[in-house]
Amino acid sequence: MDNSGYVIDCESEFAISGDREENLSVKPRPHTFEEAITLTGVGRFHYKLLLICGLCFMGVMVEIMGVSLIMNQMKCDLQPTLDQQGILASAGFLGVVLSSHAMGFLADTWGRATTLKYALCLSSVCSIVSGFSVNIWMLIVFRFLTGFFISGGQACVFSLCGEFHGNGSRVRHVTLLSGFLCMAMIFAPAMAIGILPLRIETIVLGMRFSSWRVLLLANVSVSLLALVGISTLPETPKYLLVQGRGDQSLEILRSIFATNSGKDPAEYPVKEVALESGGASLSDVHGFLDAVRLVWHQTVPLFHRQRLWHTLNICCIQFLMYFLAQGIFMWFPTILDELGTRNGNDTLLCDVLQDFKVDSGSRDDSASCSVDVDTSTYQVMIIIGACFVMIYLLFAYIIDYIGKKNLLMAWMVLTIIFLVALHYVEQFALVVIALTIVMAIGNCGGLVSTIAMEFYPTHINAMGMCFIMMVGRLGAVMGSNLLGRLLFASCDNVFWALLALVVLLCSLGYLLPEKSPTRQKKPTATAKAIVAATTSPIFAINSK
Repeated sequence: MDNSGYVIDCESEFAISGDREENLSVKPRPHTFEEAITLTGVGRFHYKLLLICGLCFMGVMVEIMGVSLIMNQMKCDLQPTLDQQGILASAGFLGVVLSSHAMGFLADTWGRATTLKYALCLSSVCSIVSGFSVNIWMLIVFRFLTGFFISGGQACVFSLCGEFHGNGSRVRHVTLLSGFLCMAMIFAPAMAIGILPLRIETIVLGMRFSSWRVLLLANVSVSLLALVGISTLPETPKYLLVQGRGDQSLEILRSIFATNSGKDPAEYPVKEVALESGGASLSDVHGFLDAVRLVWHQTVPLFHRQRLWHTLNICCIQFLMYFLAQGIFMWFPTILDELGTRNGNDTLLCDVLQDFKVDSGSRDDSASCSVDVDTSTYQVMIIIGACFVMIYLLFAYIIDYIGKKNLLMAWMVLTIIFLVALHYVEQFALVVIALTIVMAIGNCGGLVSTIAMEFYPTHINAMGMCFIMMVGRLGAVMGSNLLGRLLFASCDNVFWALLALVVLLCSLGYLLPEKSPTRQKKPTATAKAIVAATTSPIFAINSK
């Protein structure tokens, strides 16, 4: 005690009375959430989280995309008209669009994990029932309901995944999460190749249980796996913090720290996390008017003066990108078939498309339906899905060096180059590569979603994500129905118009916000040191 250095250190930590008989501890400053989540490290918990959220995201695409893979086989049993086939193809997308706003509201007031559990459960039930449809309208209704409920797995997962991460790992993991969308483009066609060629003559409940019904049921497996995974996850600590439940948030942070580091939860250095405000809860709802008022209060902040321009900009970018990407992707198999009819002869793409008559390919041939399956188109889709996965992996590991906005605009410039090239290249392989690069602009939707997730504060984050994804899916629906027909009617003019559209997207991308309007404090040097010590080197993603 006579050591002067020791006394000085003690005096900085304790209030020492004149007789030095009583030492009063100075209450430590509460950690900010950013500091607290950084101190948990990145490890096993976060890779489990990425897999589960990825399955949720993948389940959305598999359910929506799966319908387009059964069209030919389904006609033999349900004998739909051409108009009914078009309604069926858009039913899932329409369900996603109509329910996205409600899912965002529930995620912000009821909880991210809770909303996802019920959404996945209800969508799985509707999808299973659709496999037993006795007529085309029953199939349309239950595919619409499947899309209506599963929309929660599309945007809520961004908030769920992002709020378990600090600034150092959030962008990379959310970008990797977007890559599961492309995994669905591999999974769904692969399942179709394995199941649709099967000749199944089993009678179930008085109906012929054909292979297309089996495929619909098999596709539900992704959502069911995601549901099991979500049931093992806690609510996000940041959401609980905004709801004023700081003790629960701290317990979850300790659990994450223990899982990542293998240490006792008591060793977690954070003792208190500063509460945040602004959260709304369903407990505030006591009637219809209360519900309407709460939805309004959750939506209006998206369009406050300081956010209005960025919200409109993000929505516009999402709409146009999905319009372009989904519009071409929907007609890509038809374009491949038409290119294949040239027997390998070099031909300009627009010369091929202008010779194709849309009406000739849209006659009702249900009377002469065939169960024969041509798997070549599915194989091409698998290859494209694999290419898209590689693109997302590339995005994830260069985004820290280039930056989100720079990477977004760089890909748009590449898209512009290949749109110009489509006017001049004639070789089949080069045309397919150019079209694939142009369609890949849809992958940039993940980058825009990452920017949006950081831009919106926690209490309206899920609502904002669901809203912009709703606008994006609306663009996908319009692109699917309009862009293909426009290409076949006036190919050259449409491609030049698409070129101008991508130039506009590049300009809008430059104006995207870099960070959330609310300033986040950087982790202290001590926090960074503890993270370096507690993060498992086996499971950590290097930022090199």
